[in-house]
Amino acid sequence: MKKKEFLDLLKQALEGEVDQNTIEQSMIFYSEYISSQPGKSEEEVIKEIGDPRLIAKTIIDTEKISEGETGYKKDYRNYGSEEFNDNYEGHHYKRPYGRIFRLRWYHAVILALLFLTILSMIIRIGWIVLRLLYTFFIPIVLVGLLWVMFRRRD
Repeated sequence: MKKKEFLDLLKQALEGEVDQNTIEQSMIFYSEYISSQPGKSEEEVIKEIGDPRLIAKTIIDTEKISEGETGYKKDYRNYGSEEFNDNYEGHHYKRPYGRIFRLRWYHAVILALLFLTILSMIIRIGWIVLRLLYTFFIPIVLVGLLWVMFRRRD
């Protein structure tokens, strides 16, 4: 697998799951890491790193854990710097920016199957109701009409 293919798979797996800043940081990190390994080809380094989808899952899980129960993302980018220590006021949280749920292809397939299943159930129930009406309603109407006809003759 080439570096570009690896980075494309990683980006595709991260999109819609984490914020754009995290995606960019991850892309830069892995791009630099792959390029900075002396004496190894890109393919060897990528083979050592592993599957980009597994790496993406780890990044996604780490992001979810770092958000904690509050829903705010902890900002550790400047941790240990003088600026961080000077501005630190208890818990320093950063709101996640515009995490938008994006439908993936399998979400659309699941929704389509769910729609077709519900539509099929509605049609079947309607068909059963029509058969019951046909089976019972017509004889009841005929018996009622015969009863009305014979009642008038008496």
